Amino acid sequence: MTGFNLPPVGDLDVDDLLTLPEGYRYELREGNLVIMTPATFWHRVISRRLLFMLHAAGLDAFQDPGVLGDRPRDCRLPDVGVVTSLPPGKISYSNLPGAAHALVAEVVSPNSLNGEYTDKMDWYARRGIPQYWIADQTPDRSDDDALVIMHRLELFGGEPRYQCERTLLLSELEAEYRAAQ
Repeated sequence: MTGFNLPPVGDLDVDDLLTLPEGYRYELREGNLVIMTPATFWHRVISRRLLFMLHAAGLDAFQDPGVLGDRPRDCRLPDVGVVTSLPPGKISYSNLPGAAHALVAEVVSPNSLNGEYTDKMDWYARRGIPQYWIADQTPDRSDDDALVIMHRLELFGGEPRYQCERTLLLSELEAEYRAAQ
């Protein structure tokens, strides 16, 4: 394995992520650098299907859209996101605030849970992102489908939290989107 040098982790902020070696996915979680493991091909296929479905519906859907946290050392990379408006000078942006996103989707990698049902859900809710989807394996562990759990942001006791709105197979969701076009 080829090694690489990182700047001192204590000094990293969101802008420094652009200077890290390519070929890896990075997040800053409350100032801690997280180097993400490579996704399985099931994960990649499900992410791509979500991306294509949302894009075909006329939405500004992106793979790995960076979502900025409240501090310079906080940034997440959902698998898919829908952006409501891109800022001028988009050539210089890699990450956008939560307010720029209408939806983020995370695909749960088998054997590599990363807080999709807990930490990430809470983090995206605190950024005010209206919809959060989780794509997870079906009960029969199908290679060709995923269970999509769709959440909508609501306030509970003044705190933003996601409420599960519906759950369906990705293949069913794709059929709904095609029928609506």
